[in-house]
Amino acid sequence: MYTTMEYYSNVFPYIYINMIKVGELSGSLTTSLEQAVKYLDDTEALNKKLRSILIPNIAQFVLLLVMLVVGTLVAIPAIQGVFDELGTDEKLPAITLWFADFIDQVILYWYIPVFLLLVVTAAILFYINTPKGKYNFHYFKYKMPIFGELIFALDFSRLMKAMLLNLQNGMRIQDSIEVSKNVVKNYVMLSIIETSINNILIGSSWIEPFEKSGLAKPMITEMLKIGMQTDLTEMMEKLVEYMEIDIDNIMTKIMKALPQVVYAIVGAVLIFFVLVVLVPCVQVYMGNFLFSAYGV
Repeated sequence: MYTTMEYYSNVFPYIYINMIKVGELSGSLTTSLEQAVKYLDDTEALNKKLRSILIPNIAQFVLLLVMLVVGTLVAIPAIQGVFDELGTDEKLPAITLWFADFIDQVILYWYIPVFLLLVVTAAILFYINTPKGKYNFHYFKYKMPIFGELIFALDFSRLMKAMLLNLQNGMRIQDSIEVSKNVVKNYVMLSIIETSINNILIGSSWIEPFEKSGLAKPMITEMLKIGMQTDLTEMMEKLVEYMEIDIDNIMTKIMKALPQVVYAIVGAVLIFFVLVVLVPCVQVYMGNFLFSAYGV
């Protein structure tokens, strides 16, 4: 079935095709399908949580930016016109004058930032499509703030689940890793897996590359080492359970940390909006500039 699904890779995600492949080759297709469904449900649940946090705050952020730009283009010139007409010595705040001049320059020379943005975007896309660039980009995914730990945990958990299916059906460790490696497509994880397979061929530890990568938690590698000395299949069942709990804990931390980060960004924009637009408006409302205008 997985070979048929590969012809329709635009319909079936890569991760699901390889889950089905593992299930068919290991003789545990039912379990693989259950895992694929669970992964789909967990991913959708995570996306819903992220959307519930991000969408309202991003909308608020965009609205503040629009108000900031519109206020600078409309309100600030109007206030400056009042000051000039009355001949007052009062001046707009320095930050307001700077931002208004910045907006004027951007409007006048809009093609320069657009060109620079296109060049930077093209350079980044070109770099991450090279082998080295893709590897570094995938490594960044594992080390990025907030989400990096979760991305690695999900990839490693999928690998361990696929290996467990194969081991339960009598595959050797080398064959199990070889068949299971395609359930992940991160270049960093794949390079670790290839090193692990090479270690098996030369009679070394297949766990060592995961340990040396610095990405896997010590608890995970220690459980695998204990499994090699006792019953690997039984220990990997416990490892998969541990990984599920660990992923839930990581997601809980993200759900707590993410709103704080978003609120901090929105708060910074709001403060800037107050300083640039609202302070001059309050200055006009208070009417102190009239005393200066009439020499009082």
